[in-house]
Amino acid sequence: MINIQRNYFIENVLLETNIIHKKQLFDLPYSDYITTAIDDELVLIFFDLDRLNNLETIKKDLEIFRNKDNKVIFIPSSKIKKKLENFVTQIEKKKIPNLIIINLNNLNIKKIIDVKREKIYKSYLSFDTQIALSNIIKNMINLLLNRDIRLISLDLDNTCWNGVIGEDGIKKIFLDNHQKKSLTYINKLISKTGLIVSFHSKNEKKLAQKGIEKKLSKYSSLVKKSFKYINWDPKLKSIKYITKLVNFSKKNIVYIDDNISEIKQLNKFLIKENCFWISNSYVFYLYTKSIFISNINKEKNLKRFNDIKSNIQRNEVAESKGILNYVKSSNVKIDFKIKKIDFKRFSEMSNKTNQFNSNYQRLSIDKLKFHYKDKNSELISFSVSDKYSDSGIIASLIVNKSKGINFIVEFLISCRALGRGLEYVFVNQIVKKFSIKKLIICYIKTDRNEPFIKFAETIKSKKNKTNYFVNLNKVYKIASRYEKYIKIKTH
Repeated sequence: MINIQRNYFIENVLLETNIIHKKQLFDLPYSDYITTAIDDELVLIFFDLDRLNNLETIKKDLEIFRNKDNKVIFIPSSKIKKKLENFVTQIEKKKIPNLIIINLNNLNIKKIIDVKREKIYKSYLSFDTQIALSNIIKNMINLLLNRDIRLISLDLDNTCWNGVIGEDGIKKIFLDNHQKKSLTYINKLISKTGLIVSFHSKNEKKLAQKGIEKKLSKYSSLVKKSFKYINWDPKLKSIKYITKLVNFSKKNIVYIDDNISEIKQLNKFLIKENCFWISNSYVFYLYTKSIFISNINKEKNLKRFNDIKSNIQRNEVAESKGILNYVKSSNVKIDFKIKKIDFKRFSEMSNKTNQFNSNYQRLSIDKLKFHYKDKNSELISFSVSDKYSDSGIIASLIVNKSKGINFIVEFLISCRALGRGLEYVFVNQIVKKFSIKKLIICYIKTDRNEPFIKFAETIKSKKNKTNYFVNLNKVYKIASRYEKYIKIKTH
């Protein structure tokens, strides 16, 4: 999956990254040219420019990646600083979209080159350079291989801008070129994929918000479609709040901060590999470009921010007045679809939904079409809207009939739709539509689908290790409380 190419000794760097087995590491060939392979998702290239006779050949080799699907990290080095700078500038002007070039001169290292080490360690890169480089590469690889980042949580001071707004004031904080590029990547992901962003800053709220509005005004999606947590509380508190609000797996959440103590604290709550300390704005740029490359072509969900924001209002009503009052006051509409199935959305839900997922079948579009053609199967979807937002398709089911018994073999509800009590309505609508007398929900219990298990426990008559036998009277009793206030259309 990772193709590593080099023309000098880089074993010490790779050993720290843990991306290749030690036995394979010392068998890596040396080469003064770049090769490409279709199957390599990631290509990692280390070239000492001083060992190359013709740099133009390398430039042409890199151009080949422009029309490839590979993600490429290129790390050139040279004892001559100006030579490296000129080469990097020439490559960056080519704007190869899937290429990230690491300029060692920008890594904020006091001594990049240490020629005394070369005779003993076979590399003139200093110890500090090797350690910094290995950490950065390891982090970039994690980001480049994570194709479903849904939430980026960001610090403000010395991360999104240079300076501390509470001490320096709005006039003295500024964005350098690397920060501008970084925020451009994030802004594009928000507008094109529906990425969620949250800011977490220990500052005076009005001052920091004013700084966001003035200093980040060019990034309209970032300013308008982001959650802002600015106070003097520990950042862990607001991170816990936003993760609960968005209801994403921690695998889908990235946190970036220049404060190493904040990173260490959040490591204990989020996934350690997804918490990134940045030593300077250039590293911020390397990480955001990695996220951009890996996520720009992901499935779009442009409704996500508005729906999450609307969920705050829904939850306030539901928690203070109860679910029934939410339904009564919210103009809830449900579209119940049987024939017109969005296979792409169904497959996406099947493969990504974890919390309300009955059976974890992880179905492809082809498999869904097979079910669709089966006379004994029904594919069903529910779309929901209310006065707060249009949530789109938020529930998908497969019902199989065998010997007079109906089996729900796949039951999925999007995490952003949980807490509204609609799962009872969905089941009741199916029971009425297909005149069901006996209903069983097939399930697998995991450590992640507790919301489904809790629901199933409330409507069961009995269960075994693989099936919930549904008490239809319990379903009707709960659903009928809500249905009279909901407009339901069947297609």
